[in-house]
Amino acid sequence: MECHLFRLLIERYNDGELALAERAEYENHRRQCEECRESDARFGMLIAALDQAPLFEPSADFDRGVLSRIDPAAYRVSPARRAARAIERGWNAAPVLARNTIAIAALCAVIVTVYQPLLDYMIVTIRHGAEALWSGMLFSRELAERVIMIWKGTGAVRNYEIVGQTLLRALHRFASGLNPVQGGLAVASVLLAAVVLYRLLGAARRKGETNVGIL
Repeated sequence: MECHLFRLLIERYNDGELALAERAEYENHRRQCEECRESDARFGMLIAALDQAPLFEPSADFDRGVLSRIDPAAYRVSPARRAARAIERGWNAAPVLARNTIAIAALCAVIVTVYQPLLDYMIVTIRHGAEALWSGMLFSRELAERVIMIWKGTGAVRNYEIVGQTLLRALHRFASGLNPVQGGLAVASVLLAAVVLYRLLGAARRKGETNVGIL
């Protein structure tokens, strides 16, 4: 036995808590080590002094005086708190898998209940956006067909005026039936189509094609 372990076992040895093998090893080390023997002697003197000290018992008046200053209401547990403690004990006693499953289910229920209006709004907005995009595509196709028809059926001098008036009327009819979200998507679609068309025509002109000289 080493000295540091001996010092840790001094109190247990004097209290009679060591097993027979530990007690024999303790006493063998005490015989061999002078420093540990002195530590054991000092601890024994302390125990003897404590055993010889007089015992003082508080009087009945002292107990009554202390108890009279205690407010029992401050230590009374309400039914709600008792129920909460019972639920907490039951929760802690449940298996980990069951607790995790219940927590995840409760979280999903809260999300569905609290954020249901937000989810509905997102779904409706996405649907309106898709409808607006589809309407914009149909409008662009119809507009192109009308422009081609007008271009073929009128003279070159009136082409620009007729096309402009047709565009304005068609845009006015289309825009009057859109909400702000659909209108924004329609404008974005038109701008995107204009950029793509400009790039295509520019690339064709750089290749030397003569049928795009209108740029």
